Amino acid sequence: CAPTRPPAGQTVNATLLSATMVLPFRQTKSSASILVLLCTLCALASTSYAFSHHRHVPSSVRAVQPTPLSSPKWRPAIKVSSLRTSLSSTSDDADSSKTVQPETINDLQNIGTLVGAQTLLVPISIFVANMLRLPNRGLGSGFILNSAATIQGIQWTIPLFVIAGIMRVIEPYSPALQDVTKATQRSVLAVMGSRRRPVFALLVSILLGAVAGWGEEWLFRGVFQTSMSRLFGEGIALGVSGVVFGLLHAVTPVYALLAGAASLFFGYLYNTYGNLAVPMVCHAVYDIGALMWAHWSVTALTKKEQDEIMAGGVSVAPILSSETTNQNDDE
Repeated sequence: CAPTRPPAGQTVNATLLSATMVLPFRQTKSSASILVLLCTLCALASTSYAFSHHRHVPSSVRAVQPTPLSSPKWRPAIKVSSLRTSLSSTSDDADSSKTVQPETINDLQNIGTLVGAQTLLVPISIFVANMLRLPNRGLGSGFILNSAATIQGIQWTIPLFVIAGIMRVIEPYSPALQDVTKATQRSVLAVMGSRRRPVFALLVSILLGAVAGWGEEWLFRGVFQTSMSRLFGEGIALGVSGVVFGLLHAVTPVYALLAGAASLFFGYLYNTYGNLAVPMVCHAVYDIGALMWAHWSVTALTKKEQDEIMAGGVSVAPILSSETTNQNDDE
């Protein structure tokens, strides 16, 4: 899934999940049930964290609380007619020398934090796999990243993109799907900024997609699903890993459902091919495409629309209308 959780939330998810999975236990159903319960509780805690912290606003696109025009404290510092002229003549090129450097630094910081949080899943997976004595450090005995696995992973992104396209058609009629899109766009704005930068966005998408596909599949499919399969069978393990994965991505309720469905799909690929490289490639390639699409669509919006997305439903600074301008000019 495209990264929509705040970086701190991803670290909390990884820490909590690994803490429960590395508890010393014997391979019995009773102890494994306790393990699954603890993981689910951690997922629920992460859900609350995601809902309360997902509105992370970068300095490049920051919403401000409006000052009511009727307030006695509000006084225009300059004539509104001059302000209107100034606003109409402002462009991204005019102030690029002032904003590009801070925006770039802020974006790089967000990217570094996000990549670092996702990369932590790799050593956590290795550590947990060693504790549980899983083959090949959790990658599985059938793991091989070759051209065949890469082609298979890419091919299996086709149904995912088809479903995404169908949801795109339905989205105008579904507020819940609109919230999912806004959640993704909010994270893309925080990481890639508000200006369209195709090369930069592609590089960032490849980086984020690669670390997410590699780390999340290693932990959830290679370690978590495999350990559950040993105890309860593939069916139950597939369902439990899907529920936990969905809850850990619960930025919105529908996003949690979609993430859980994606987890079932990736888990099915792992069970079918017996090669963790296939879901890793599929996950990574889909994330790259989703991130690029989100960047392309959100940078086509106006500054006001971007501010509204970043505000997450909070009112943003209003743009003075012509009626308000005329009233103030008359006064």
